Amino acid sequence: MEFDIEDEINRDDIVFYSVLYSTVTVAFAMAVLSKFLTNEFRFGFRSFLTLVILFLGEPLCQFLVKGPSGLAVFTLLCLVIYSILPASHLPAQNKSVLITGCDSGFGHALALKLDSIGMQVFAGCLEDHGPGALELKNKCSSRLQIIKLDITNQKEIDSALTYVSSQVKEGLWGLVNNAGVCYVGELEMTSEKVLQKVMDVNLFGAVRMTKAFLPLIKEAHGRVVNVSSLLGRVSLEGYGAYSMSKHALVAYTNTLRLEMKKWGVDVSVVEPMGYNTGNMREDILLKKKEDVWDSLDDQTKKVYGREYLDAVFTNVEASTEKLSTDLTPVIRCIRTGLLSKRPRERYSCETGAEIMLCLYPLLPVWIVDHLSKSISVLPRNISPVGCQENK
Repeated sequence: MEFDIEDEINRDDIVFYSVLYSTVTVAFAMAVLSKFLTNEFRFGFRSFLTLVILFLGEPLCQFLVKGPSGLAVFTLLCLVIYSILPASHLPAQNKSVLITGCDSGFGHALALKLDSIGMQVFAGCLEDHGPGALELKNKCSSRLQIIKLDITNQKEIDSALTYVSSQVKEGLWGLVNNAGVCYVGELEMTSEKVLQKVMDVNLFGAVRMTKAFLPLIKEAHGRVVNVSSLLGRVSLEGYGAYSMSKHALVAYTNTLRLEMKKWGVDVSVVEPMGYNTGNMREDILLKKKEDVWDSLDDQTKKVYGREYLDAVFTNVEASTEKLSTDLTPVIRCIRTGLLSKRPRERYSCETGAEIMLCLYPLLPVWIVDHLSKSISVLPRNISPVGCQENK
């Protein structure tokens, strides 16, 4: 009889805790589903952790830990996972944002998106009457305003600051330092002139813009979003100048983020992988190839040879065709950095990118070098002239 009573009590406990586990599971699942339905949550590393907790966390805690301790552990796990999921967004209306590099690519697509959700967009274009600017004027609302903006020209930056200051009443909510330039070639065949241009746009351009507009951003307790690249943390043959500039931009962003906390300003960096944007058009690549060649001294031209440079850019064109033209993942990350109630410090824009960046520093250097070489754009079927003569 006592045995039956104990059995009955155990069964009651199991039913009782099963109900509590189910309640926590349903509440957690509904919270995650709401984020997914509002487009604030996408499949990736965080969604994988969520599924692990939902399908494995409950049975493991219920049958291995058991009792109130198991329930407490499971509830804590759900809370921790939920805390690292993307937060809900602030309303976009009555918020202004300045975006650099809106002639094409990420900046152009972002201007279209932010205008469509009600933000006041100042679209900085290198050519304010170019095809990119004209398309924005035709497709966007009257809120969007085109600004002629060369971020290497301090006069144009000052002019943009004067104009934006006259248009915003409570400061500037967001600055997106998106403008960038990329030249391909080995570091030895990258002239100082080309290297300075890449650094001037990708790094010092963002520094100039940020310093100029920080007073307006601090007034609004707003956001700064810097568009870097996966190559800002992973080096790749042939992209040395670009990678150097993006590494420096990441360091600048990290330091600025710490220093702006006391002002209530959030700073994030977005790190896209390779995308086929307007900067990768055949005519633009051809012009960049000529710029690289013309900037070289006679000795470097003799060491590498024109045929080798042509082969490098042929590989770049071939690799570009394989890249995605869907810029949505990057636009979503930048938008989240601007409007999330809890913006993240870093946004990696492709599935698996976060895992790769976490593993990258842990791998032996020889493995990293081997992996980098396997995706290099440098030609394998032809060597620089100097290498051929030395063999």
